Amino acid sequence: MSATHRQGMAPSPRGGTGATPPRGAGAEWVRKPERAPGDPPVFLREVVADAAPGARVLDAGCGPGSWPYDLRGDLRIVSFDIKYPPGPPQRAPHVAIFRADLGRLPLRDGLFDLTVCHYVLEHVDALAACCDELARVTRPGARLYLAVPRTASFDDRLYRFAGWFAKIALLKFRKRIEHVQRFDLDKVLRLFGARGFEPEALARVPAGFSWMNDPRTLPLQGPFTAAVAALHRATGLDLARDANLVITFRKTGGASRAIRSVRRVTHVCRRCGEHAVLDPPRPWPKTWGCPWCGESNPLGRPRA
Repeated sequence: MSATHRQGMAPSPRGGTGATPPRGAGAEWVRKPERAPGDPPVFLREVVADAAPGARVLDAGCGPGSWPYDLRGDLRIVSFDIKYPPGPPQRAPHVAIFRADLGRLPLRDGLFDLTVCHYVLEHVDALAACCDELARVTRPGARLYLAVPRTASFDDRLYRFAGWFAKIALLKFRKRIEHVQRFDLDKVLRLFGARGFEPEALARVPAGFSWMNDPRTLPLQGPFTAAVAALHRATGLDLARDANLVITFRKTGGASRAIRSVRRVTHVCRRCGEHAVLDPPRPWPKTWGCPWCGESNPLGRPRA
């Protein structure tokens, strides 16, 4: 259950998340996603910010931490993974860290006011058992945040190809292929609707290819993302579009699949994996600066 394919607040070898962007890094047509009054939260920072003081929060399959835990020192965070590449989260008084299998958690029923599962379910072998456990440890009325890649997307296909290439062409025959589960929106809604969760909000998130921050692929990330953007600009073929599903649910015991809010995000930073909304002017600029970390990213055509 390695959480290696993350978009959004994934710590990066090129710098941490949450840093103030350098002056002039952004533009008036680049902004962070905005939440209208009455909209339920959907992005991870929003979900964490929306938690009540003192809330119990589970970071399931946390890797090095799905978000910077110091953003909310008043929360009681429990984080676990079955392994910790490139290392466990930093220890803090409000954080408990342990090793566990998501399919068999040593935690009591209904313990958490917020459950976070950030790009984890695609890695697990026993999907039904893992979904059962996420439902079991979330208290009635509480929120579940879920992010998964969309299997039909180019990004997920590329990730799988890279795994098989390393396994066969590089003779790493014992290497585990990480993305063993496949998802689309209908499947996600069915999985959690059957377990008493109703969807609150959805965002279809494009690829930022931030998983290429891995030291083994980092030298390729810049040329690759530039080529993807150039192809989009020249032909309209958008290989990054709708790569991921980010959804928040409420554990109501009901079975409604009606989504209250669909949120807009047009781009993802290749460095920090954070979301942005771009409305570029004509003539279209060739780059955009991340409003979170200041990284310069190549720009293809605008997205709706």
